[in-house]
Amino acid sequence: MSIEEVKELLAPVLDKITDFSLNSENEVVIHLIDFNLALVSQYLFKDLDCEVATVVATDDREKEGCFTIRYVYSYHKKNVFFIIEIKVKERFNSLANIIPALNWYEREINDMFGITPLNHPDLRPLILFPENFPQNVHPLRKDFPYNTKLEFKKYGKYEYKEVKGEGVFNILVGPIHAGIIEPGHFRFSLAGEHILQLEIRLFFKHRGIEKLAEGKKPEELLNFTDKISGDHSFAHTLAYIQAIEKLSDTKIPERAKYLRVLFAELERLMCNINDFGWLFQDVAYTFGAMNMFALKEDIMRLNKRLSGSRFNKGVLSFGGVNVDLNDEKIKDIIETVDKVYIKYEEFKKILFSSASILDRLETTGRIRYETIKDLSAVGYTARASGLYSDIRKEHPYLIYDRLTFESKIFEEGDVLARLKCRLSDIEDSISIIKQVLADLPEGDIKTNLNEIKKNSWTLGYAESQRGNIIHFVKIDEEGKIERWKIRDPSFNNWQTIQFAVLGDIVADFPIVNKSLNLSYAGNDL
Repeated sequence: MSIEEVKELLAPVLDKITDFSLNSENEVVIHLIDFNLALVSQYLFKDLDCEVATVVATDDREKEGCFTIRYVYSYHKKNVFFIIEIKVKERFNSLANIIPALNWYEREINDMFGITPLNHPDLRPLILFPENFPQNVHPLRKDFPYNTKLEFKKYGKYEYKEVKGEGVFNILVGPIHAGIIEPGHFRFSLAGEHILQLEIRLFFKHRGIEKLAEGKKPEELLNFTDKISGDHSFAHTLAYIQAIEKLSDTKIPERAKYLRVLFAELERLMCNINDFGWLFQDVAYTFGAMNMFALKEDIMRLNKRLSGSRFNKGVLSFGGVNVDLNDEKIKDIIETVDKVYIKYEEFKKILFSSASILDRLETTGRIRYETIKDLSAVGYTARASGLYSDIRKEHPYLIYDRLTFESKIFEEGDVLARLKCRLSDIEDSISIIKQVLADLPEGDIKTNLNEIKKNSWTLGYAESQRGNIIHFVKIDEEGKIERWKIRDPSFNNWQTIQFAVLGDIVADFPIVNKSLNLSYAGNDL
């Protein structure tokens, strides 16, 4: 994007901006004073119709005597990220009242950096539970050693929101669950059978990944990327690797681009088939669920034959891929996805011909467009409520701009609409895989990584099955990781579940929960 195009887009607020610059061809950095933050942010979010992609805080006190906060807005109409950059000391003005999507980001910054968002509507701890952490601990400050051991004792108490009224009672679920599931606490307030409020508490699984990354070489982080969220190991690794390749101005071979897309779509296909099965399971159609889980197993076995890993770990590397295809493997892929498609079509017909199944899904767990927009939800969660979200089309990478696929949207916003999005995605993935194999060029699958620019930062991104993944990577003067901020789609989407269940009954919560398929591990970094 040219400077003149940027000026045209920002014309209504140009006098409020100190200056702006191009960090890369699609990253526009806007500098302004804190006083104008709300006005410019509101213009980007509401007038330009941008979405909140991520918010990144960095501890720059040693070099600049302050912290830096970067608000990243995705402007998909022009393939641009607008990044508002402000310098702050110990506090800043909260934007959560005008842009609800920023609520959790500001609470996270308050916890991890000790920078207070003034006038925030709900400044309870988000990640650092008061039961376990003293108030003066902020792990992402540079003067907090990663191996710090805190005294094991109860420091405080978490205050839950209380719904008062005659006949109101609470049902507490978790954080430890009966099945093989990660920890999360759900607190339902009800009057009769209908849910009046759901309050969620997560981050029981927080692993301090971003802190562990500080001071490491870029290649060392490849030991972390495929463990951020197990079922999205390829997508997270792809987002990170593309950031490093951008910082080093490395252009990968054409064949490597095609192969990356192939493996990315195999992961999406596997996850969507799995979700299809779990929704069958939660409406007690076990026969359909088992058949879908068998198809997932077919895809995972295909992955194992292609790459040696059921989750395709180790396929990606800086500069390309480590795995190539021969004629035998290509035939194996086509035969497997054809088998998956035939069986999938059979159970799709069963789904839409079963009144008892559709009755459980239709109108259940409805999320309105306005809620989705306010929270900058992503992926099928957004598309099921009428908000388009697919970074493969909004900010094209690899060869996605050359491929034909729909990425459908629906308006209803209920469990059935979210399932329809998945079914569309299954068909898209199979179509993309076949397009890739039909046009797969000859040539190298890997090139050498150029020297990574020091004292630089950028964004890396990829569309996972749940929605877009954003990685912010900042390199220091020694070429090591200074800041790594990971935004899994679940961080934006978890807040939507509190609205999805309102008015529904507790018995439908498992269906609503599965329809969103939110990741605990991807969220609890």
